[in-house]
Amino acid sequence: MCGSFLLMALYSDLLKYYSIDGDATGAHEPGDFFPNKRAPIIIDAGKRTLQYAKWGFPHSGNGKSVINARAESVMSKPMFKNSFFYRRCVVPASYFYEWKREGGKKVKYKISLRNEPLISLGGIYKMTLDENSRKQLAFVIITTEANRQLKAIHHRMPLIIRNDQLNLWLNNRTSQKLIEGILANDAYEDSFFSEEITDSKRDSKDDKDDKLGQMSLF
Repeated sequence: MCGSFLLMALYSDLLKYYSIDGDATGAHEPGDFFPNKRAPIIIDAGKRTLQYAKWGFPHSGNGKSVINARAESVMSKPMFKNSFFYRRCVVPASYFYEWKREGGKKVKYKISLRNEPLISLGGIYKMTLDENSRKQLAFVIITTEANRQLKAIHHRMPLIIRNDQLNLWLNNRTSQKLIEGILANDAYEDSFFSEEITDSKRDSKDDKDDKLGQMSLF
């Protein structure tokens, strides 16, 4: 699953990296992002734009948020399929986090790309209502089977969109065949850098946030 990520890039950095026209008036605090927190996403609404959206689709059954969708079923599940075909996005990240079971404990790793300052996590989004019935964007991150390099840490990983795939992924007119090819997730094979996190204060905070109400259809 993908339950947290780190983004160090500023709003202006994202505009430049993703070739988005606009002034640098948006803002977010660089740092860790968790479910139910607003994060920047990149969408194509006639042109490429940066928006802020809450992480997690509301789940009517239990009040928790669904934060991940499996690549293997995202095209068929009622909660996801309309967004998948018409509202795909990427979620910029500097690192994403995964947990590895070692003996009787879980060890946290941060994972980045060796030769890219940002990772484009594949996602989908839709319009939802907040607790005050106001409209807001929400997103989930798509997960897929881990590639051979990362399987030693976790059996799932977020879908990674290569820079040369961005236009195809964001464009809702792209053929299903091409999108299915992106879902195959051979992006950046053997190009990841992983590092164990040993900062006890950071681990304690992440453990606390990980226990907040959330679901992952991973």
